[in-house]
Order: sequence, then C-alpha cells, then structure tokens
Amino acid sequence: MRVRLMLATALVIIGIFAGTSAVYGAEYFDSKDLGSGVVHITYDGGGKTKVIIQKDDKKYTYDINSVGKTESFPLQLGNGKYKVSLYKNTSGNSYKLIAAEDFNVKISNPESVYLTSTQNIDWNIDSKAVKKAVELTKDIDGVEKKAKVLWDFMVNNNAYDYDKLSKLPSGYVPIIDQTLAEKKGICYDFSSLYAAMLRSQGTPAKLVKGYAPKNAVGYHAWNEVYDQKNKEWIIIDTTYDVQVIKKNPKVSMTKNSTDFNKVYEY
Repeated sequence: MRVRLMLATALVIIGIFAGTSAVYGAEYFDSKDLGSGVVHITYDGGGKTKVIIQKDDKKYTYDINSVGKTESFPLQLGNGKYKVSLYKNTSGNSYKLIAAEDFNVKISNPESVYLTSTQNIDWNIDSKAVKKAVELTKDIDGVEKKAKVLWDFMVNNNAYDYDKLSKLPSGYVPIIDQTLAEKKGICYDFSSLYAAMLRSQGTPAKLVKGYAPKNAVGYHAWNEVYDQKNKEWIIIDTTYDVQVIKKNPKVSMTKNSTDFNKVYEY
C-alpha cells in the first residue's frame, strides 16, 4: 500500500516551463466530445511531452505519448472556460510551449464525464476487461448490485504487487487488460480496472488519488461510484480490500468519506 503515484510528476512541473510563442491547438486538439467532458489530443513530434488542462486556479498535468497515438483526457472541473496546453521538454526540467487553446465547455450531465474512456481509464467494447464486466453483470440490475458483483470479483481474484511500485517508469499508466490477465497490481491498476468495468456498464465511476491514512501509507488511489438512486458518490477501495478480504471476509465494500483525503479525481 505504499504509494507515490504521479506525485513526482505533479511537483516537477511547478515553475519550469519556458514561455514561447504558441500556435493554436487545432492541429493537436480534437474538441468533438467536449459535451461529454473529454478532449482528445494527438502529438507526433517526439520527445518527452506534457499536457496541462486548467480551469480557473485548478489544473491537471499529464504525460502524453509523442508518437501520434490519440489519447483522451477528462474535463472534470465543471462547465466553463478551459485552457489546454501542450509542452515539449527541451532539456532537464525545461519545457517549451508547443500549442494552447481555450475551450468553452458545457456538459449537460456532469456524471457523463465519468462514463468515458480516458488515458488512465482506457477501455473499449473489445477490451477483455469489458467483456468480463458484461459476463459478470449480465443478469444484474441496479448500480449498487453491479458495483458489488464487480467488487467481489476484484477483491477475490487479485493480489497486491508489493514489488511493482519501485520499478514503475515515469508517467506510468495502467493497462486494464494487463491487470485483468496478471491478477495483480497496485492501487492505480485496481482503481483503473474497476472504474473501466463500471463505466462500460453505464455506471459513472471516478478514479481518485490522494491520501487514506487508515488504508494506505503514502499517496493512494481508490474509486468513487455514483449511486443514481440516492444521488451521491460512494467510496470503494478495492486495493485495501484485496489485502484484508481473507482475514476479514465481512469487510464492507463502501467506505467512510472522512477517512479519505482527495487530491485529484479522474
């Protein structure tokens, strides 16, 4: 449960970008799905590249591939004006601005953001994890029942990989089918897989990063699942439950929000 996922990335970008003239992002940014809370970005210029998505005083920073593979990023900060910027590393911790564009985002259903496929919750109908979710929930009605069935699968068929964290490359992003096949991983892996399985079945689910001192040492990742009946988000921490389920088979799926300190949500 010792987790420091992506924290170093968040720290290293502070104050390091060198200002240069930028072009508009039409060449790189695809805004066709803004109404669903997603922007698609494609960049093939090579090198180490980052994306910053900012609204008001809040921003999210991502590493992005630079080989021309389109990646999708959530616009989870509500309706309004977003600035999307693309930066390329020049040397050390210095970056130059490649492109930037402002988008006015209007999302009629704020929960729809958490149904999409994004960089760190990457799924499609052909994903093996999605097919597994279909298999497990095909005769199940109701959000909580589906969440429980998928939670049972997660906590009873996976193991925490205590060696993986020290070997992670910078900018690591989970691959849900790999986690499904290997049946082991870290909190980031489990949170991504669980969110993808839920989203594929029409249940809004967040991947959340932050701190949960009662459940994990250091930076952690967990999920929030939207209870449509009660109009509220419930907290589920599959990583913690994977590790305690054998000793405590009656561990509760839902957690107390006061035990979790959210920093980022996706």
